[in-house]
Amino acid sequence: MRFVLKHAALAAACLAAIPAHATNGYFLPGFGFRSQGMGGVGIAYGRDSLSTAANPANAVNTGMRGDMGVGIFNPERSARVYNDPATPTLGYFNSGNLESDSRYFIMPEMGFSMPLTEQVHVALAVVGNGGMNTNYPGNIFPGMGVPPTPSDKRFGVDMMQLLVPISVAYRVNENHSLGASLVFAETRFRAYGFDTFKAFPINSDPDHLTGNGFDYSYGGGVKFGWLGEFMDKKLSVGLTYASRTWMSRFDKYQGLFADQGDFDIPENYGIGIAFKPKKNLVIAADVLQINFSDVASVGNPGPDMNPGGGLLGIPPMDLAMVYGGCPATTNPYCLGRDQGMGFGWNDQTVYKIGVQYGVNNKLQVRAGYNYGESPILDSQLAFNTAAPATVEHHYSLGFTYRPNENLEVTGTYVYVAPNNQSGCNQNIVDCAQIGMHQNVFGLSFGWVLDPGPVNLDEYGESDWAGINFDGWYGGFSFGQSRHRDLDGDTANTRSEGWKVYGGYQLNKYLGIEGGYANLNDGTARTGSRVENQDTDAWTLGAVLSYPVTDSVSLMGKVGASYMLTDINIKDGISPTVRAGSDGYQPNYGVGVSYALLDFLSVRAEWERFHRDDGNVDLMTAGMVMKF
Repeated sequence: MRFVLKHAALAAACLAAIPAHATNGYFLPGFGFRSQGMGGVGIAYGRDSLSTAANPANAVNTGMRGDMGVGIFNPERSARVYNDPATPTLGYFNSGNLESDSRYFIMPEMGFSMPLTEQVHVALAVVGNGGMNTNYPGNIFPGMGVPPTPSDKRFGVDMMQLLVPISVAYRVNENHSLGASLVFAETRFRAYGFDTFKAFPINSDPDHLTGNGFDYSYGGGVKFGWLGEFMDKKLSVGLTYASRTWMSRFDKYQGLFADQGDFDIPENYGIGIAFKPKKNLVIAADVLQINFSDVASVGNPGPDMNPGGGLLGIPPMDLAMVYGGCPATTNPYCLGRDQGMGFGWNDQTVYKIGVQYGVNNKLQVRAGYNYGESPILDSQLAFNTAAPATVEHHYSLGFTYRPNENLEVTGTYVYVAPNNQSGCNQNIVDCAQIGMHQNVFGLSFGWVLDPGPVNLDEYGESDWAGINFDGWYGGFSFGQSRHRDLDGDTANTRSEGWKVYGGYQLNKYLGIEGGYANLNDGTARTGSRVENQDTDAWTLGAVLSYPVTDSVSLMGKVGASYMLTDINIKDGISPTVRAGSDGYQPNYGVGVSYALLDFLSVRAEWERFHRDDGNVDLMTAGMVMKF
């Protein structure tokens, strides 16, 4: 156990450098995949060490345990700027619809909690607070600047925030507990492709506006929590308050963010309730307030809302001023100044509700819903093409499986519904549209040395019975797809790919397996003609296995797939031509698996998916859990 915990902590610490990208504004919907499976609740109900990031007072109920998890975050983002047909002379740009190329990210998490005495408990968590990312294959604002910004110059941002709360909780009496956290934070950021904005009279420091690589910011804050239990512990109520996290400035981007590169993490606070009508049924709800508007770089209005009704009081097409830099050294609204322009975000109120049911003494299932109105005003879309945090509705499912008294395995899936925002009269641009939808897959492991006072009761009292899962398994894998027969003067044939699947092992040599594979897309350019192919597949086939050792097995797969392909062809200024190519096709592959534990294996595979107009290869690695 000591060996496992040591190496789990090391692995999670390494993964913590990888960005996480979020859904409530730029915050994650909840801390830990267990919480996210219940819509992100955690203020009044938490049973793993990661829940202490939501409310430090939760540590009195987590026992002694270590948690480590990793997830795949799949945000699909799009943006375009265009001229309003009613006023075609007012727009500066017409980009066409652009979709971000960076679509898959690894999200790590880890934590540890333990009691020091019956009253005093401590915990540490390493969690992603959130982030923003876009990586558009073309520039949304081409054509201006010195020299002019080319239309194929990439445009985007990449930001991640990591929190490390160190918590202490004190059980005041049987029904009331208090907690406090010292929260350390790190933010990583870069921006590229904003060169066009150097051509506008809005810059106080154009050398520190864009294209300067990654910069890092560090800081800290505090968080306080209370947890009360009532009605013979059937009702729990929690309160939390997190101060503003004061961060060091981004020196490389002091000409982009207000207050010379300042980007603090906003103050937030909330209330939660959890009700247990019986021991193995939990219904919980949170309300969280995030004060984005208090952070100037996020909350300050963009160019549409500045004095004078034009660009900082300058008529939008006054080209005599375009190359003159910021119009006055004392103008406080220039980018990077104390009142410099920002993203124009409102404060956000987030509503979360979740339910958990203990099926028996080994399995819990859960579901949740999370809603937060987009913080972006329709008048503030120009700058937010770089960070289209528009999503509002989140739906989640999850489970925790307890194969033995020292291990919990938690899985979560979150679907975040598409949401687009559009508006005209954006000032720098005429009209803009931004949108996003997301998928999240998470898997975490809890090494339990002391389950805490109530955790085992919530599993239910019955033994594992009724449904026999012997032979069944499920897994997910992540890797790279290649569209082999996509040709052009330039072609981007490789992209991220992933799949989820389940199967039944008939014996040690033969199994049946089905699932869903997202093969993503490939793009080819020939002159002004751009062809994009986006492919998904539903699969069913036989899996042949040959055990080389007790831990290593070679695999072969053969079966059929229902292929769904969307083809979009754009030729110059002509309208986009859309076509589909759906149907059943053969697929096959080879792989190798390695058993980490009796119920858990890692698997690496190569697969080929046939299509009428070409083949797609998928190389992945992932995890498989036997039920």
